[in-house]
Amino acid sequence: MTKSLIKLERPEIIIFFGGGRLIVDFAKEAIKRKIKVYVFAVERHLEEVIYDETNITLRQALDEENISFYNVSNINRSPELKSIISSGEKAMGIGLGEDYTFDKKTIDLFEGRLFDFMVIKLPQYRGGAHFTWQILREDRSGCWNIQLINEEMKPGVYDSGEIIKTREFVIPQWARIPKDYFKVSDEEGIKLFNEFLDEIQAGKEFELVKLQEVFSLYFPRLYTLKHAYINWSWSTNEIEAFICAFDDPYPGASTFLNGKRVFLKDCQAHYAEGKFHPFMSGLIYRIHKGKVFVASKDGALLICKVHNEEGENIISHLKIGQRFYTPIKYLEESMLFSAEYDAQGLVDKEN
Repeated sequence: MTKSLIKLERPEIIIFFGGGRLIVDFAKEAIKRKIKVYVFAVERHLEEVIYDETNITLRQALDEENISFYNVSNINRSPELKSIISSGEKAMGIGLGEDYTFDKKTIDLFEGRLFDFMVIKLPQYRGGAHFTWQILREDRSGCWNIQLINEEMKPGVYDSGEIIKTREFVIPQWARIPKDYFKVSDEEGIKLFNEFLDEIQAGKEFELVKLQEVFSLYFPRLYTLKHAYINWSWSTNEIEAFICAFDDPYPGASTFLNGKRVFLKDCQAHYAEGKFHPFMSGLIYRIHKGKVFVASKDGALLICKVHNEEGENIISHLKIGQRFYTPIKYLEESMLFSAEYDAQGLVDKEN
């Protein structure tokens, strides 16, 4: 069988589409290589905080690095994009969590040099909230794919382009929450990006590999404030995984205490006390050195952060004998809610 191969010329311009801190890191690496850089992003990505420690948004980070960027909601109608590509310099497009669906005319502008950098196995984990779903499944397989963008691809829904390069790795045991998965994956992503540019420079031919649809999985986008309600009838391990899966950089898994919503983070399964009856699940039976011990049906949970809706840690106000509980209506609503996003953020389907 004849293999399909492509050879790429060194880009003089790289146009990045999307958001997140990695887009800044990629841009800085490209600039080091004397490649001109432009970023196209929607409003919600530009206003997203990408450095928690300093509360800096993507917009602020791009400004600080003097990286040219454009706030564009419809990439296919962008005169700025057409102007950059028509400059006569060799341009490459790279998507990183972009919110754009590219039409044929826009794809053709790049002449086969428009790629998506996907931090998931493909065709597994199509959809969104990849690391949350992986944590729920106890899946530590890391993977980056560089994929050709085609007209059929739709962010958060469907990815069908051919793969030209893959980098697989293992998520280490110390990584327990999405923030950890992001850290490990970002480091691997930078390695992949640099290796990709090195191989282009060396004249490597890249093999086009079609996705094996027989292995396809799809998990939809999530919205923590609607989806992340704890079901206290689950097992200890299931609750622990759920709390970890919605930990930083997300608001946290939520439940209720004395009728008020609270958010739980920094959780570990705890089996030293043995089993508890399901009726005891959610009960606070010990508070020691700023840690809350909560019964679950086959063990217990050690929780270090309990935040109210204002974001304050209220562990010092908790009392033994209190119970975390999630009313059935919230659990049912979380199972039925479908998260859809546009350039501004979550789509309000009630208006």
